[in-house]
Amino acid sequence: MHHLFLSVITIVLAAQNTVEQRFLKDLNYLAGPELECRGNGGKGLDMAADYIQTAYQGLGLEVDRQTYPFVNKIERLNASCVLAGKELIFGKDIETFGSSGDGNFEDAPIVFAGFGLNVSEWNDFSGVDAKGKVAAISRRIPDIGAVKGVARSDLALHSRIRRIASLGALAVLVLEDGPAPARLKREEGPLTQPIPVLSLPIAALEGAKELLESITDKPVTKKLQGMTMDLNVQMRQATAQLPNVTAILPGSDPVLSGEYIVVGAHMDHIGMGERHSRSGAGRLHPGADDNASGTAMLMELARRLKTSPPKRSLLFAHFSGEEEGLLGSAHWIQCPTAPIPSLKFMVNFDMVGRLDADKPVLHVGGLGAAKAMLEQSRSLAPGGLAIGSDLGFAMGGSDHMSFATARIPSYFFFTGIHTEYHTPQDTVDRLNIPGMTRIASYAAKVIQNLADAPELPPFDPSTAQNNERRHSGGRRIAFGTVPDFSEGKDGFRITGTTPGSTAEGLGLKGGDRIVSFGEKPVADIYDFMEALGAFRGGDRVTVKWIRDGQEIQAEATLRER
Repeated sequence: MHHLFLSVITIVLAAQNTVEQRFLKDLNYLAGPELECRGNGGKGLDMAADYIQTAYQGLGLEVDRQTYPFVNKIERLNASCVLAGKELIFGKDIETFGSSGDGNFEDAPIVFAGFGLNVSEWNDFSGVDAKGKVAAISRRIPDIGAVKGVARSDLALHSRIRRIASLGALAVLVLEDGPAPARLKREEGPLTQPIPVLSLPIAALEGAKELLESITDKPVTKKLQGMTMDLNVQMRQATAQLPNVTAILPGSDPVLSGEYIVVGAHMDHIGMGERHSRSGAGRLHPGADDNASGTAMLMELARRLKTSPPKRSLLFAHFSGEEEGLLGSAHWIQCPTAPIPSLKFMVNFDMVGRLDADKPVLHVGGLGAAKAMLEQSRSLAPGGLAIGSDLGFAMGGSDHMSFATARIPSYFFFTGIHTEYHTPQDTVDRLNIPGMTRIASYAAKVIQNLADAPELPPFDPSTAQNNERRHSGGRRIAFGTVPDFSEGKDGFRITGTTPGSTAEGLGLKGGDRIVSFGEKPVADIYDFMEALGAFRGGDRVTVKWIRDGQEIQAEATLRER
């Protein structure tokens, strides 16, 4: 009996080691230098797609590969601008957005249009005709009560610009709080706007700052007397084709096999860090956790689940373009390779490689998922693996959000943000490979349970509401905390700070709990973001936090992004 027990232990350990070896093989390739960090528009992303496709074909699964266009290089050509009789220099005084359309006009009147909102709750164009004019709008939307009811999607800058274009405006001037225009770069969202979109410091447009500050509870729109614009600009956009790779594991039930559980992850990263880097461009950003870990997890789950296919079919989906605004998953929803009504659930894996060995907590967010279903999935967790759960948008933006737009309930598996996120230090050697093996075992049970259920609850709108209190102005401040998503209402917990940030300079460290920011008490990440949104660059604020049971406070000068 003793020898039999040892033999079983030996077999289990050998199997675990085999899984870990497979993970390491996949991760070392996906996050290796040959793939140039899987940047969107680069050859490395296509190589990753080839690798993934080959792996699924080796399992005998049906593979589909689709592509869609992506703007990977922006150039501004033949640009000239005269504003109120003064010639402006592009790159210094004014700049085009990467998504700007072409334009050529003279003597166009300029109208200050507040925030550029044109929705039922707030219409900045109720008192003026934008047709044939240049609309100047504030990028920042102050946190005033009258705008709180506006949907988050309507507040998005590209949505505001699209609506202004539909009113017949010739161009949009996006007014910046800082002393310089935003730099020319590819914008997230639409490939191109239908009209020119320009970035201009608000101080450069006489009277605009005063008008913005006068907005309290109703829109303020005004034609700026004597102010006109001459503009001639052409943009050149080079496009690449980005890949999505899907593979189907057919279900075992003759009836339920016509329904699908989508198991997804994004395979792209940020290349050399030209966009989205937290430590500067020009170096390789391997993206081992973000998201080679999720990519490798999907392939391992396919290997496991193929040995005993569940009743429903599984659709393994590897998306590109996630780092640029969920482009790949949004495209797939628009051009699906399986009928949307047949998709009953989506399970998304993004950054699942950094399970804390001392405090193993796997965060599982539910978006549109029934509360009872999430509780059932939590109950499947093995001893020693805590499942932190949240309903709604709290767990951040990833490809599951594209499925929510199609009313498909989802889970989001995530081991948390860390200081190496979007830096060159996100490397394979920092991953917890045994932890990934534990997650794979649990995830396989969750997916099997979903795929074998006689019936799955439909999309639950109550768990898909945005429970993140709006903080429209908060994104303009770069504070530099790395959040800890552990549950609790005793402060905003952090796991660290970004190098060179305000938070680092203040003395904050991993494990601290911020309990007040300025005069606002902070119970969680939402309180913190709401408090942050009340400040501008240059403001001084007193921050209080708890460390080892002791309260510490310090004053900081805030910086804009």
